[in-house]
Amino acid sequence: MSVILDLLFPVKCLNCGSNSQYLCPKCLSFQKTNLPKYVNKGSKEGSLSLFRYEYLIKRAIFELKYRFVTDIVDELAIIFADHIKLSFPHLLQYWQNNHFVVIPIPLYYTRQNWRGFNQSILLGQKIAQKLNLNFCDHTIFRHRHTYTQAKIKDINSRSKNLYQAFSVIFPLPRNIILFDDVASSFSTLNSAHNSLNCVAPNRCWYLTLAG
Repeated sequence: MSVILDLLFPVKCLNCGSNSQYLCPKCLSFQKTNLPKYVNKGSKEGSLSLFRYEYLIKRAIFELKYRFVTDIVDELAIIFADHIKLSFPHLLQYWQNNHFVVIPIPLYYTRQNWRGFNQSILLGQKIAQKLNLNFCDHTIFRHRHTYTQAKIKDINSRSKNLYQAFSVIFPLPRNIILFDDVASSFSTLNSAHNSLNCVAPNRCWYLTLAG
């Protein structure tokens, strides 16, 4: 069946239209990246939004979230993991040696039911596997509906929208990596991190595909 589908609907680069990959190496070479940011604020040690939220990665995330092209996840996870291994091996080794656990940001149940999946779970699980990190998707719970952050432009309004939106489900790993697909103002990740105050982890990183 997959062979037939490949013939009828061949995978093409989202930018140039060449066959075989959604993100072809040539187009991907023009994608800009970011460096880790070290903050050392309480339990939060730093953040890394690996790719700039533009160009090919922005298009890929749109296809995944709004056109439900879930088979793009494997490509994104491989590209993401390979770039971290190549560009930030010492940071990856630090996460591995200290048993950091990748925890995806949850969706509210109505949004997840509508979409049929949580893109942060799909991506986070694949990325954790390829980076040899543990993964847990039942530690943080989103207990109330919030408006879509992308539609809110004001930073303060974004923070208010997500105020006390998350709860902790015990037990909480001591060293964690909060993972999401995109971070612009970091309001979602900050809200999730704030929910951990009663049982704050020893060390916490924010990790996103783009930002």
